[in-house]
Amino acid sequence: MNDSKRTMKEIPTPRQINLSDRPDENGQEALCPNSSADERADVETAAVQRFSVYNLSLYKEDVLQKGLKETWKKINSYLRNHDAANKFLSSNDLTELYEIGLALQDKQGKKASGQYYTPDDVANVMARWFDKQTGSNICDVACGTGNLILAYLELIGKRAATELLREGKIFLYDSDETALDICKTILLLKYGKELDPFIHAVRCDFLSKEIKLPRDCKVIANPPYASVKSINPSWEKTDVATNTKELYSMFMEKIIKQSQSSVIITPYSFIGSTKFYPLRKMMNDCNGFIVSFDNVPGNIFCGRKHGIFNTNTANSVRAAITVVENKDGAKGFRTTPLIRFKNEERKKLLKNAVLESFINDRSQIVSKDFPMYFKCAKELNAIWDAWRKNSGKTLSDYVKKSGKYVLSMPNTCRYFTAAAAGKMKRNGQIVLAFEDENVFHYVYCLINSSFAYWFWRLFDGGITYSKRLLLNLPMFYDKLSGNDREFFRGQATEMMCSAQKYVVTKNNVGIQENIKFPREFRDKINRKILDILGLNIDEKIFDMIHSNMALEVHIG
Repeated sequence: MNDSKRTMKEIPTPRQINLSDRPDENGQEALCPNSSADERADVETAAVQRFSVYNLSLYKEDVLQKGLKETWKKINSYLRNHDAANKFLSSNDLTELYEIGLALQDKQGKKASGQYYTPDDVANVMARWFDKQTGSNICDVACGTGNLILAYLELIGKRAATELLREGKIFLYDSDETALDICKTILLLKYGKELDPFIHAVRCDFLSKEIKLPRDCKVIANPPYASVKSINPSWEKTDVATNTKELYSMFMEKIIKQSQSSVIITPYSFIGSTKFYPLRKMMNDCNGFIVSFDNVPGNIFCGRKHGIFNTNTANSVRAAITVVENKDGAKGFRTTPLIRFKNEERKKLLKNAVLESFINDRSQIVSKDFPMYFKCAKELNAIWDAWRKNSGKTLSDYVKKSGKYVLSMPNTCRYFTAAAAGKMKRNGQIVLAFEDENVFHYVYCLINSSFAYWFWRLFDGGITYSKRLLLNLPMFYDKLSGNDREFFRGQATEMMCSAQKYVVTKNNVGIQENIKFPREFRDKINRKILDILGLNIDEKIFDMIHSNMALEVHIG
């Protein structure tokens, strides 16, 4: 977008127009009922002349003086009623222009509403999966300015897209009247203004019981990510709603229940968090797959130019794309591991075939005994099976309220977990006490191996490692031979004696100690554990869970 230096005062108009007047329903300047035809023509001419030289400076001026809603009423009306020659108002740039306006008018309000705009590369990936799903009616729920529906229509081609629009098979839902109207305007500019009567653009509270998706539909969606304090009386009071109080999970539930199939991007927290168990249980009746992404070092919802949201690119939401296929004769969902990638990998990674290569071939159905989806790389299935089979207890069975032997573990573990003898100088640590020295040595080594870290990536992988999750760590201590116990004693003793050499300290919020042992210690422990589990697998296979590059060690 070119930001011309021309000001509003320089725009030639046949008469002085008060640009702060309230527009009428058609987006034109409001005039007295007794206005003459000439006066109305003058207003129309002024609007055409203004938009023919419209630029970023004039747009910002309008937003600040008249508000975003009124500004866009005029823009949409102009674009629908005239053949705009001004490239500044290109249909390809309207979404970005709207985001600039949001940043000017309501940055914090937009942040609070939980809207994360779908980047083009992600929209294209979702569109390709969406194209494979069943359903004759096409719905974009929480469509915003239309990145997802536009990506899909672009994929299927202009002829097929125009046919869908003309047959009245495109349904758009959003509570943001302005964004919804922009989405419709873009569709009309791309596929024909004569299609206006056939597009179903529904401004609504999607969760309202009065809103029903059309029969035989498939849905593509990026629902809002925000929590609510109470359930609106107009919504269905389901277990998902009352337990989670999260808009995105309520949107997921309604979409999945009322559609033939769907492709939905949301936070990944529903995969494992306890409060989302009712959603996972509801999903048992469906089938499909879930692709989940980490947000370090790169993230799916990359930072925006204009400061609408997520300007801190290192701390965006961890997202998941859920594809509900509902194929005959299948139940449950297949998952990927938590995919971590660098920004320079993004272009190669965000390809449907590449992402599908990460998907485990095992479908998961949750239950009270196994209430969470686990995010396991298919290459690690055999290790996970052997670990669970040989573990009759969990760490909680061995930890005491107090004991002679104490270890601590920092609860932030971006790329590894580390155990230290005694307490560390830091905030945020898990402290465990043991009566049995042999158990202490074994747990010390287990936390300093890849296994404790991997367990966190399987069932969480967020910001911190909770003590509750750590205490559920599967334990195969009862399977150890005398030689095995001697190994863990010797390895733990060696590491504890040299630990001070590997202490790293940050002073960002007081002293924050951590320990970064050399890789050879971790590899040695991993090799021993694999031998105990009866697995002839190279211990370097665990590189895929420690690496910060998705494609560096992926075997797919």
